[in-house]
Amino acid sequence: MSSPDSSPADTVAGWHAQLLLQIRMLEAEHTRVRDVGYETSDDPDLNDERRSAYLAHLDTLEAAREHAEQTALSAGVEPTWIEDIRELGIRDVHPPVRAAARRAPARENAAQEMYVDMLGLDLWHLERMASLVTARADRIDTGRWSFGTNPIAEQRFAHNMALRHQRVTALAHAADLTAVEAEALWGTSAEGARRGHAVFVETYDELKLAAEWTSYATASPELAIPPYLPEVATATPGVGVTPPTPQQMINAAGASLHAHLVDAAVRDPGEFDPVEGTAITTAIDAALPEGGEAALPDGAAWADEPDHVIEPHEPQPATELDTEI
Repeated sequence: MSSPDSSPADTVAGWHAQLLLQIRMLEAEHTRVRDVGYETSDDPDLNDERRSAYLAHLDTLEAAREHAEQTALSAGVEPTWIEDIRELGIRDVHPPVRAAARRAPARENAAQEMYVDMLGLDLWHLERMASLVTARADRIDTGRWSFGTNPIAEQRFAHNMALRHQRVTALAHAADLTAVEAEALWGTSAEGARRGHAVFVETYDELKLAAEWTSYATASPELAIPPYLPEVATATPGVGVTPPTPQQMINAAGASLHAHLVDAAVRDPGEFDPVEGTAITTAIDAALPEGGEAALPDGAAWADEPDHVIEPHEPQPATELDTEI
């Protein structure tokens, strides 16, 4: 129940946040249950019974999520934000590369918590776009790029990057981000996250790099500032909470890539770099055929890419013991 001094905008924003949080939780639970599978036995009839119960559970979760999504759409929530919150639900179960992860600022207000989560998602994409620009330019400059260039696609890429930057700026203001929190998200202390992107993108072959770059160079229907953000979010935030410009992020990504290449050149061959090791492990894992993932000990997990989308598939029984360029 809202307090007597709650404004209508705050009430609506809080309601939207609760709906999006419900979608996120249902998507995360659906992903977790689907990954776990169902226990098998030597009894075929019992296996059929367990499989039916397992599929029914998945259907129930999916129906509940779809109902929540329809309610959110009817309440005026943008479809693109519903897609983003589903991705966050998947990331709750399949976290991003650990080197690129950072702790999100805590918020007690449900609406502000949602703004912080959405900011983190857009910031991740901004950093990935900056790394893609840098890696692509490096390969062009060194003669390792055979696809040519497309000025129109490059303009769309720049437009999409500017759009995300505007959204991150608005979200930072809506979430009342402090200068200390901003420093942790995109300041010098976030170099580990930027280095993680640089290392991971450097593992791409030319075709994969071109495909991911192109995915960010398509026309986007997303709004720079979602209409249900508080009006104060459209104001210009203080200097301390303004994210770096797209060009500054590209420059920082270039410095991270250069530092990685220099480190790789001078590092003792026997020395292990945990950031690079995590990124390369993730790249190898992504290349494995379906069902080719090795069993891991309890508590261990492969690092997954945050843009990984789980396609529908026939559930696998669990054992008793997981361009246009």
